[in-house]
Amino acid sequence: MRHRLARFVAAMLLGALPLAASAYEAFAAKDVHLRAGPARDYPVVAILPAGTPFDVQGCLPNYSWCDVIAVGERGWVYAANIESMYQGAPVPLLDYGPVLGIAVFGFLLGDYWDHWYRGRPWYGDRDQWIRRPRPVQPPIPPRPHPPGAVPPRPLPPIHAAPPPRPQPPPAHAAPPPHPQPPPTHGAPPMRPPPAREPGRSPHEEGRR
Repeated sequence: MRHRLARFVAAMLLGALPLAASAYEAFAAKDVHLRAGPARDYPVVAILPAGTPFDVQGCLPNYSWCDVIAVGERGWVYAANIESMYQGAPVPLLDYGPVLGIAVFGFLLGDYWDHWYRGRPWYGDRDQWIRRPRPVQPPIPPRPHPPGAVPPRPLPPIHAAPPPRPQPPPAHAAPPPHPQPPPTHGAPPMRPPPAREPGRSPHEEGRR
């Protein structure tokens, strides 16, 4: 009893059992390959035509691949090829998985194949697939804007202050004043009076 309960709980955590309450309705956006794991090198379980309905059980943490149930088969589909309706428009799960609130979980090949692919031609290579190194998944992409939402307008660029205008050339300076003659220092020297002849009076000198 305990062993059965433990296996059931493990299957629930790994998304190995279809959970109607948590499944998300979607459809194939194009002809897609349903694969036995979340990568293009895993075996093909089925080829599904465009429009095939999916019950999405969950996706990888980066929403690159999703675990789906379709036409009685279970496997992984690249999330860009899965669409769901959101606000009246089809949107890809690769971009809108976080917006739609789809559950995320990891992939454990051994438990997944044991539950779903026993008897398939590739099941005999299970241990080799488990030992095969897998690439590191990229981080979760940023959430996009919902359809119809107007993204915020970018701020206008900040223009630098205009450079100062060049100043007009300075006006020509007035010509320097002409040099003035040096000022005369003091009154001109007075001429001495003419000498008088001896024996003549000033009046006589003036009559001459």
